[in-house]
Amino acid sequence: MQSLVHALIKLLPGVTPAAITSGRAIPALSAIYLFWTFGASGAISAAGQAMGRTQGFDNNHPRKHTHELEGLPLRLRSAHYALMENFPGFALAAALAQVLAPNDAQIVNLLGFHVLAKLAVHYPAYLANVAPPRTLAHVTATAALVNVCWRLAAGS
Repeated sequence: MQSLVHALIKLLPGVTPAAITSGRAIPALSAIYLFWTFGASGAISAAGQAMGRTQGFDNNHPRKHTHELEGLPLRLRSAHYALMENFPGFALAAALAQVLAPNDAQIVNLLGFHVLAKLAVHYPAYLANVAPPRTLAHVTATAALVNVCWRLAAGS
């Protein structure tokens, strides 16, 4: 898991391997997750809304027609919202970890697992409408955040 987390972090422009061991792994994971949650999946969700209407995207009333979405356009929007709903839990765990244990490899790996499970499994499975891996990724990613907070509370 650690090598996957390190590989993910190294994808960020300007982040060197030294940043991984200098307490910057958690901010790097946060930047990746933040970008995908609010930037990329938000843009993809808007594209889905445009696909879902013959008149295209209604920028004056962007939420007015969301109840009419079906199929892929609905999954694009729903996958985006699923990421947004889970981001606050990650943000809390990441902030606590950065303050209390920024160099704890186990904590960083658990946070990295959450990001990988959500972005590499949950999100694509949501778009593909494949429920079992989506559900498993959600449950294990959430368990990783609970584990992080539990370890931080216990001081281990």
